[in-house]
Amino acid sequence: METPNFKFDGGFIMVPWDQFDEAVEWYGDKMGWKLIGTGDGPVGRKAFFKMPGSGQANLKSFESELSHFTSEDYLEGNCRFCFRTANLDQTLEYFNNQGVKCAAPLKMPDGTRSADIIAFGNVRLTLSEDRKLEGKFPESRVIQYAAKPLWLGVTDLEASIHWYSRICGWESSKKNFQDRGFALMRETWDFAWLEKVNAERSLKKANPGARLYFRIKKQEDLHKANEWLKGQRIEVSEIIGERWKGFHFYDPDGNRLNVWSYY
Repeated sequence: METPNFKFDGGFIMVPWDQFDEAVEWYGDKMGWKLIGTGDGPVGRKAFFKMPGSGQANLKSFESELSHFTSEDYLEGNCRFCFRTANLDQTLEYFNNQGVKCAAPLKMPDGTRSADIIAFGNVRLTLSEDRKLEGKFPESRVIQYAAKPLWLGVTDLEASIHWYSRICGWESSKKNFQDRGFALMRETWDFAWLEKVNAERSLKKANPGARLYFRIKKQEDLHKANEWLKGQRIEVSEIIGERWKGFHFYDPDGNRLNVWSYY
């Protein structure tokens, strides 16, 4: 088959099963998100939030019996799932006052600023500032997915550009930031940062709590993509689920990439 068609489609924020209800309350309160539903099913507990700008944020319980959702080998690594906030300094001040650990802001190569926070259950979320949203959602700290929702640390920038082009079908952006140690990858828009990191920071097979997913629309094509990736000698998990199905695989630096399909 041809390179699978991976399309960004949101993701899961993982939480401990026995603290699921507490996590639902925490995210609604601290983030300013509106709960629109919960559910239990063959792959465990889920909660769905409407983010005020656009998009849906999803909580998912860890499930010890399912390799795709196990908490074993939990490790944040160098794979970041990024969300948008209007005023980063004000948002970090709020979270600090709420006892949420926050990192210092970092200026990105495109001039925007980002910072990590440690959310419920020690999950790392990355906030990206978009000042055009300032004043539009005063009751919410985290408004929607970031303009570039995926941020990956890689040890060889050029090799990673070629790997993502070959395996995921993404193109390198016309905007060149390689002199600053970054590259942008795109599908229909510039959506993924690649950042060159030292080999010491490279962590094999990271399993972070905030997990961005790509959607393959047809489940038949999801199965084909899983087999195709195995044929490329890439480490791929088995597919789980019934109506909802998902799996994950790893890039050469151990960054975890997730794929799902649903009716």
